[in-house]
Amino acid sequence: MKDISIDNATLSEKIAETIRGYILSGTLKPGDRLTEPKLSEMLGISRTPIREALRLLEMEGFVEIFPRRGAVVSVITDKDVDEIFVLKMKLESLAARLAVKNLTNEDIKKLEDINEKMEKYSLTKNVANLIKLNSEFHNLFISKCNNLRLVKFLESLLRQFKRATAYSFTETGRILKVLDEHKEIIEAFEERDADRVEKLVERHIRSGWAFISNKVAGKAV
Repeated sequence: MKDISIDNATLSEKIAETIRGYILSGTLKPGDRLTEPKLSEMLGISRTPIREALRLLEMEGFVEIFPRRGAVVSVITDKDVDEIFVLKMKLESLAARLAVKNLTNEDIKKLEDINEKMEKYSLTKNVANLIKLNSEFHNLFISKCNNLRLVKFLESLLRQFKRATAYSFTETGRILKVLDEHKEIIEAFEERDADRVEKLVERHIRSGWAFISNKVAGKAV
């Protein structure tokens, strides 16, 4: 595994970020055991921050920690997909509606810039960057809803579900649909049409839900 740079984050957060990256990329697979001694050897770091990192990942839904067995990469089932998406669809569309009156012209320009970057990465199907930029797109308007509890709840949902969202960026047809749906949402924000924004965001998430459900039906990721 790669070396960890501390930067401004705590060591445990950087370790969690590294392990999370390997889970998202498929290097670490559902059911894989993550023992502290093995991780300590692989990362060249003492066990204490690793233990803290695993707790963070457990809170995010990436791992499960069992007594005497240690941490195991968690499994996402089709039931998990349904439970998370029904919440995401209703709450994120509400956040978008609330954000309409708070988004500046500069914010809307940022949404356009993010979507343009996604278009460039779509040519090479760079899944990692598409996931990152898609999160930035959604987080920008969510952060402008002016409701801290709603923001925190949606942050938790998004962290739990990054693995499954990778499916949306593995097929050209779906990538192009995501980009087109983003453009419609941006237009509705420009028009300051709260009803249309809410409807489009709900439809966008429902569309992703249907696509991902079809991909994980009958199997775990």
